[in-house]
Amino acid sequence: MSQPTRDERYRQLQSELLSLGSIVEELLIGAVDLLKQTSLDSLERLSEETRQVHKKRLAIEMGCLSLIAGRRPREEELRQLVAMVEIAAELEHIADHASRVARVNYLVADQQLRRPLASVQRLASKVQSPLNQVLEAFVQRDLALIQRALFESQEVNALYGQAYEELLEVMKSKPRIANQAIYLSRAAYNLKRAAERVAGMCDWVSYAITGTMGALNPVQGRAIPETELAHDESMIG
Repeated sequence: MSQPTRDERYRQLQSELLSLGSIVEELLIGAVDLLKQTSLDSLERLSEETRQVHKKRLAIEMGCLSLIAGRRPREEELRQLVAMVEIAAELEHIADHASRVARVNYLVADQQLRRPLASVQRLASKVQSPLNQVLEAFVQRDLALIQRALFESQEVNALYGQAYEELLEVMKSKPRIANQAIYLSRAAYNLKRAAERVAGMCDWVSYAITGTMGALNPVQGRAIPETELAHDESMIG
């Protein structure tokens, strides 16, 4: 049986990258869905899928490095392989953020958090859309689609601000469930960080196409006050 050609190996890696993206997207939505219920079985399943993401990311990285080491690639091919490694790493980070979101599922069951929970769900959908776009843009080499994905990922800032303000009001007006609001704010913050990872993916796709980093025009969102609450990673373990 003949060995796959270099082009076939590249297409296989690209297919694995898209598959990884689909898994991460499902993890992201599944993590937010878990905020509405208490399901240890679902949480364990999500944790196992997160571990699979790490394995798939490593397989993609090793495959790309093997292609680079096997024969000196052309400049354009080298950029695509490097970008693929970095995009896979960003997807792994997004999976980690989804895992942190899922960990708070048993702490936010109070019905009085329904409104801010809806805002968190909107945050997740705003991360999901550009995530799809950036992977499609990588395959299609579409700079216009990348620009749109970057714009959508940066819109998350405004939604995060809305969710944060709603949760802050809950903390002030309903001390009994303040702890739950704090944990839900961590979920919102991790979704914001996931959107920033998507923006990073946009830069790497742009690099693969143009050979230049930082060529995209960032869209400035509304400034969000950063607090100790937003940065204390120990809050959710």
